[in-house]
Amino acid sequence: MDNLQEQILDILDSKKIGSMVTVKGDKPYARYMTFTNRGFKLYTMTEDDSSKVLDLENNPYTHILFGYTESDEDAPYLEIEGKVTDFIDDELKLKVTNFLRGLINDNAHDMITLEIEPTCIRLMNKQGQPPQELTFPLA
Repeated sequence: MDNLQEQILDILDSKKIGSMVTVKGDKPYARYMTFTNRGFKLYTMTEDDSSKVLDLENNPYTHILFGYTESDEDAPYLEIEGKVTDFIDDELKLKVTNFLRGLINDNAHDMITLEIEPTCIRLMNKQGQPPQELTFPLA
């Protein structure tokens, strides 16, 4: 694995909050989300009847700003272009989701997991260096 891939995976593995943008009608709509990852693939949970699910059913493409921290404004962060490839609601995911739902809000709706395949990830703000880009699928 090359250095760029390692740097990107380090940010994905160590940070968990990003700003996810969907398209509502013909306008962008952003919200903060909590993510986990397996390699470069991202996962996030949401209510199954949320506006972001409706947005993504109409247009599965998303843009995510990931890894920025207020405490270190010069730290590298990621711009991720991706596509939601699955709305997962299998039994194991539902057990985890139900646990989280109980912590957050006892009256929360059913939750699903969004699986996001990156199409492009840019490493940004690397101490004045230009952005470095990783495109998918990887060669």
